[in-house]
Amino acid sequence: MPLDPNLVYLLLLAGLWLSVIAIHLPGTGVVEVLAVVGVGAALLTLLNMPTNWWALILLAVGVLGFLIMPLLSQRYAVLASGGLALQAVGSYALFNGTPVALPVIGVTILASVIYYRFALLKILDYQKASPAMLDDQPLIGLQGYVQRALDPVGTVYVRGESWTARSDETLAPGTEIAVVDQEGLTLYVEAMKHKRQQEEG
Repeated sequence: MPLDPNLVYLLLLAGLWLSVIAIHLPGTGVVEVLAVVGVGAALLTLLNMPTNWWALILLAVGVLGFLIMPLLSQRYAVLASGGLALQAVGSYALFNGTPVALPVIGVTILASVIYYRFALLKILDYQKASPAMLDDQPLIGLQGYVQRALDPVGTVYVRGESWTARSDETLAPGTEIAVVDQEGLTLYVEAMKHKRQQEEG
């Protein structure tokens, strides 16, 4: 049964979008895994299709350029339209003989613009506001538990949110922890058993 080029294209695009979110909002692990699965599945599928690999490169550069460069600096925002143009060309030329449908390409270009304005810009605003929020509400001394194993970097759940965290020792998921230091959006934690031993000592 031949694969629908439109579905493969949409899977690839979803994986690239998730990759952008993972770049700008690291730490939870879920988005990173979904991005790898999406892009990986799309690439494996493309190996069995009449793929123009140069078009795939244009598509990836266009999507990532449009979604990432304006967030790095407003000076690069002018180049975003070029990213959209590369995305459109790469999308149409992606397959030999069975191009992605023009309406699908048009909808995804529009979706890219909406995705940028209403998802990525919100993430950027959150990142800018987070350091100030952390200064006002320090997390040092608060308790939580490990979500993704720390070895030495992982994810912990503290004060109702997931945080990127570091520890001097490997901590398994579910381990109760206490925050001992904080650097930006990264927490330094230790197991509660060590905290109690220090307090008792």
